[in-house]
Amino acid sequence: MFALKARKDEIGETSRGAAGSRAGVLPRPLRRLMRGTAGILTGRTALPKHTGSAAALVFFALVGANAIAVSGKGELVRRAAFQLSGFAVEDIEISGNSETSEIVVLQSLGLEGAYSLQGVDIQMARGQLLNLPWVADADIRKVYPSTLKISLKERVPYALWQQEDGRLLMVERDGNIIGPLSAPKFRRLPLVLGQGGNVAAKDVEELMQEWPELSERVRAFKRVDERRWDLYLDNGMIVKLPEHGSDAALLRLRALETDRSILEREIAAVDLRLDDRVAIQLTPDAMERRTEATEALKKTFKNKGRRL
Repeated sequence: MFALKARKDEIGETSRGAAGSRAGVLPRPLRRLMRGTAGILTGRTALPKHTGSAAALVFFALVGANAIAVSGKGELVRRAAFQLSGFAVEDIEISGNSETSEIVVLQSLGLEGAYSLQGVDIQMARGQLLNLPWVADADIRKVYPSTLKISLKERVPYALWQQEDGRLLMVERDGNIIGPLSAPKFRRLPLVLGQGGNVAAKDVEELMQEWPELSERVRAFKRVDERRWDLYLDNGMIVKLPEHGSDAALLRLRALETDRSILEREIAAVDLRLDDRVAIQLTPDAMERRTEATEALKKTFKNKGRRL
């Protein structure tokens, strides 16, 4: 029993010794690397052919890259590399732009300098162009080896929408805002006021169909409570139209103009909101003269013993 026990202890010590020796052994890849390095250093192992040339090329490439980075000539080197590859963007054709300058397009796409035609992301570039205020749609095509074609479709201003602070915004027919008034030529567009005026501006053209000559005298269309229009004429008169039946109301106003030249009188406002009557508001000066005339007429009748 003792001998058997002793053999077990010896076996246990031997196992522990083997395990301890394995714990200090490097992994096989590192052992190979160490043997190879030692062989090269001691001269037992010959270097691969052209190793020195390859190392020299790598060294000079790193030195050159560092010199380029320090001197700030990276853009010049990049341009030369694109030109040598045959796919540098050398020609950019932009069409369909009237209000959007070519410089703005190039700045939006980041194409002011050299750029690889292969490196142009069409979808990303189109998204950047659609962020420009005047651009409604854009199409970009690559024409190899070196041409980029950009076709734009711009928004069409339909009216000017005046804000409470006096700012004028150009809007499309559907009411979408293009941006602030950018050129004097757009001042000829119809001017709309009031909340919701931009959305309802599309009705202005139809509103004037029954009397197109009146549109030349309208200086502003004011949207009231987002349901009806007030017309501000060039002589200061306000024409109040109903919520429904504006065309019929304008026909009544046209008849009054034909019979009595109502638009040439000293009238502050003509209220056409009721179907069975027309309400007239005189200007302050006309109202004062009317009051004076009424008082004078009352005195005349009083002196004659009559009541007015």
